[in-house]
Amino acid sequence: MRRYFKPLLLVLAILAIVMLGQKVVHKLMGLDEEPVVSHSIPSIPLPPPPRQIEVDGYVAYVPPGSARLLDVPKNLVDAVAEGKELLTSKRLNQAQCVPSHALQLGWKRCIGDYLVAAVNETGKLQVVDVYGGESTSPSGFSVTCERDGACDGGVNPPFIISSPPGWTAVAVRTAVHGDGPDGVDGAVYVPYSTRLDTPAFREAGLMYLRDAVLAAYYEMRAKDVRSQFIEGRLVTDFGTPDHIITLILTEQMWSDTWFAKGADLERLQMLDRALVTLGLNRWKSFSYTKSWADARGIGQIVGTPYKAIREQYPRADLPKDDVWGRVDHHNAIKTMIAHTDAEWWTFREDSQREFYLANTWERQLVFAAGYNANIATVKRAITACGDSWRDESCKTLPTETRLYLVKYEWIHGVLFDPAFRAQVEKNTWPTIYEAHKAVQADYARRHDVATAQATN
Repeated sequence: MRRYFKPLLLVLAILAIVMLGQKVVHKLMGLDEEPVVSHSIPSIPLPPPPRQIEVDGYVAYVPPGSARLLDVPKNLVDAVAEGKELLTSKRLNQAQCVPSHALQLGWKRCIGDYLVAAVNETGKLQVVDVYGGESTSPSGFSVTCERDGACDGGVNPPFIISSPPGWTAVAVRTAVHGDGPDGVDGAVYVPYSTRLDTPAFREAGLMYLRDAVLAAYYEMRAKDVRSQFIEGRLVTDFGTPDHIITLILTEQMWSDTWFAKGADLERLQMLDRALVTLGLNRWKSFSYTKSWADARGIGQIVGTPYKAIREQYPRADLPKDDVWGRVDHHNAIKTMIAHTDAEWWTFREDSQREFYLANTWERQLVFAAGYNANIATVKRAITACGDSWRDESCKTLPTETRLYLVKYEWIHGVLFDPAFRAQVEKNTWPTIYEAHKAVQADYARRHDVATAQATN
């Protein structure tokens, strides 16, 4: 037994040295420490899951955006309706109106003056007079413009009730050019402001678009409005709901250049603005919108193309009055659907038609470009530049149309591509959340100041 004892001790000693060495190594590498488990709560919560809207086989996703501010009424939909109803019975005081130039006489003096319906967080309504850009009554109320230069006229000034805190502008009454006395009509409208940018109104805007587009889409199918260029097909095969919804919103971005140069956040703000405007005003949305080229309404349709579409597609039953046909949402959308089919005329070769029939997305991009420019111009750009027809290097395509496609592609992605929408939300949500917190904190500060002043 003794002759095995010394070797055994030697083996045990070696094992002890090895184990000690491993322990030292583990200590140096930090492997023997307990794993650190973080129990901290993320500073920025996850965004709410996207709301989905079924659109005749398509799924549209409500874009990301800010939550409702806490001092904006929960029943904002009712507050907006009550504000509009209140202003319908009111009139501007012509004697108080401040004309912008000497030629504004009679009721034209009131163009650019406003009655503003405001609501506080409890739902109380108050009419605030704004004449000559100044809040004239009641005492203690101050109305300012959320964006410089945007409140000088028109029906969509982004008014903010800067004091007292906790009030939101929900409707305006103003004077617009029309058929009434002195060539002026009264108009009641809900102007967009960021205080009205809520998830409910973004969803309401997209749902209104869904309903308006499908109403026109189903009528065109029921009336069997056939393609003038592709045998056996209907115009609705090409003027699809996703395409028309995207075209409408593309037309209503308030700056092509800013959109193209902007990051996802700036683009999202423009998209949300258009959707909220639709949710607030529904069938009256953009009815006062008119470009220098006399493009009008929700689809920014020009008179000559409208008349051509009306003549080419008699089954669409478009009204003879081209102004009404372009301003009325239902007729404007029918025109847009038919216009999409009319763009086939320039693609006469079978190979071209087969390509665009088989490649829906390529066709939609080309026809979107044709909606902005003449489709013949788009065809020339494709012929001259091939696959690079959209690039800045292709001088045949107008710059405006190239920027138009930037808008169209991005908007379509946010609304109809869940992966693209998720990436946009990832890029923007931290900033949206922090900005929302900052606005809430500023309101709390102003509320405390106002409360302290009232009690002194």
